Amino acid sequence: MLMRIILLPSVVSTIPENQIGVYILTIKLLQELEKNGIILVDDRNSIKTALSEGISKWPEKFRIPAQKLLKQLWKKNRFVEVSLHEDLPIHCENKICQPCIKIAKEYLPLAVLARHVCNQCANKHLLELPIVKIVDIEEYAIDDYFRSKLDDRGCILSNGEWKQDKFEQEILIPLFRDAKHIKIYDRWIGRSILTPNGDKYKLTLEWIHKVFLEKSRLGLSGIFEIYTGCQSTADLSDTITALRQLEIEIQKIHANFKIIIKNENNKGQMPHDRYLITNQVAIAIDRGFDLILDNRNTNYPRRLRDLRIDYCNDPNKIEQIVRNLPNV
Repeated sequence: MLMRIILLPSVVSTIPENQIGVYILTIKLLQELEKNGIILVDDRNSIKTALSEGISKWPEKFRIPAQKLLKQLWKKNRFVEVSLHEDLPIHCENKICQPCIKIAKEYLPLAVLARHVCNQCANKHLLELPIVKIVDIEEYAIDDYFRSKLDDRGCILSNGEWKQDKFEQEILIPLFRDAKHIKIYDRWIGRSILTPNGDKYKLTLEWIHKVFLEKSRLGLSGIFEIYTGCQSTADLSDTITALRQLEIEIQKIHANFKIIIKNENNKGQMPHDRYLITNQVAIAIDRGFDLILDNRNTNYPRRLRDLRIDYCNDPNKIEQIVRNLPNV
């Protein structure tokens, strides 16, 4: 899932002259971060400006693709601006590194990527924080731990293999931590709400929403939406009533929560696969959002059903299909 990292400006500003391989390696890292990386920067724009200025001095052959990748990361909301509340004295000859180290101390990213002498300096300042790994960019490809996080593209679980707390730590919290907008797409929520399995959907959605409120930096100001489908059947009115009642219950604690009901018919239906899409990334969940195996009266953490999670490469296509369906 998504991982927080910090790029020290030395990563792009201290490349030795005519070191073609180093330019290529740095571009490769940016390409990989585009898949599941979150780059923490200060809200005063100093770190992002330093990264941009460093790349602007590269030879054109390498500068253009690197600048394109920076724009893509920004477009995908992978640069996350954070405020620095801690006035820590950081003694570093390179002034631009100071906010990077402060962010690392306050927000505890997975890794800080550096180059040359900045590795030693970062290690010295973050010595008391072993959970923040200092990674030499020229060695990131052979760092087993960092490599495993870069290569994390999903998981396959059997019945009861994970409980809720494990799923939160591995999947939900990394997805929600810096997200502003959550969208869940599952046609079977509406189709199942009146069935005996309906409470499993409600229990799962209430749980996922609770994690979002607790772990997202946006909290109550974040947006949480559920998109589901209904067909023109005899119990359509009861189905809509049940969904609206769930919406009202959750809106009591979160005004920015909404359930959007789509009218499915022979001319158009929601996609069969189920998705969780944020403003940063999208994942597909093959079994849908009746994730909890145990009953509601079972103590937390409950066991989860078998499921498979993969990254979704084209969330815009999914959203367009759903958007084209009429609302109920």
